[in-house]
Amino acid sequence: SSGINAEYGQVLILSLLSGKPVVIEDIRHLEDELGLTDYEASLLKLIDELTNGTKTKLNETGTRLVFNPGFIIGGEVTHECSLTVPLGYYLEVLVCLAAFSKKKFNITLHGVTHGHGHPNVDTVKHVTLSYCKKLGLHSAELTVNKRGYSPGGGGEVVFNCNTLKVVKPIQWLEPGKIKRIRGVASCARMSPATNPRVIDKARGVLNDFIPDVYIYNEHLKGAQSGNSPGHSLTLYTESTTEVTLCCDNTATNQTLPEDLALTTTHQLLDAVHAGGCVDSSHQYLVLLYMALTQHHVSSVRFGPLTPYTISFLRNLKLFFGVVFKIKVEKIDLEEPGNKKGLGSTLILSCLGVGFENMNRSMT
Repeated sequence: SSGINAEYGQVLILSLLSGKPVVIEDIRHLEDELGLTDYEASLLKLIDELTNGTKTKLNETGTRLVFNPGFIIGGEVTHECSLTVPLGYYLEVLVCLAAFSKKKFNITLHGVTHGHGHPNVDTVKHVTLSYCKKLGLHSAELTVNKRGYSPGGGGEVVFNCNTLKVVKPIQWLEPGKIKRIRGVASCARMSPATNPRVIDKARGVLNDFIPDVYIYNEHLKGAQSGNSPGHSLTLYTESTTEVTLCCDNTATNQTLPEDLALTTTHQLLDAVHAGGCVDSSHQYLVLLYMALTQHHVSSVRFGPLTPYTISFLRNLKLFFGVVFKIKVEKIDLEEPGNKKGLGSTLILSCLGVGFENMNRSMT
């Protein structure tokens, strides 16, 4: 693999699960700061703590990485994460590996709970883990002991998850109707009036579409509030067929509470309009489980695929030889003014490779 970007985490995940070593070359070789970043190196260290026999080798400049995967052992691990990225960066990897470990995961992470570029801990707790439970990880749980906003961090979360022997086929084709919207408005080391302003503005938009809207108010102070001030909003829908769609945003220093609410609510409505049974930030997780199921066909309805997802599809073919059939299906959408709009969703189907968790069989 040449170059490095958002694919870095998914390449390490698929290497560990397939047992195939990888070589990543020319890592930021044309940039001022060569090689791996601090958070990418921190992820390697976390993987080393969770596995047995994993060997990594970096050249002197850090622009070439040789990764030889070991066995996923799991167990109880405490890790100090980089403050450059939120903990969602690490949790995205952990939720993919947890099911295929020898021991149950009991991982304590310290760092930034709310940042930019990756899901915050509220999204992981309420949405990512709801997908995990539908996929068979019934005891998956995330406990937020402390919140920590960027840049100072100071947050702490504990991730627990059971293991699986095999993955059952997946058939998610009916998105259903939205029956409720839930959310979490969180702020730390800021005025207690911040969250009510966010909640009132968000409800003012969402109540035009559905009456059952409830957003939890979490105002933290003292030891639980981390080292930096900040506020965020996470929103997610629940449908009649247990489909969950979500979005989250963390405010910058100049963001007004009302602007944060409007941005997040509009993104949520866009996610609902896009259709599908999986939101854009969790497409990779469902595709991974579809590829690893027993030798049966799995089919899931998706909305538009993100560039990250397209890259993940290519890597699934590279590591496991799995090819997906993609069917475009037109759907009618009722739009304002009783007009009919024509949208489309994608039905992705594949035959699972029959993956078995051999780590759990080890003595």
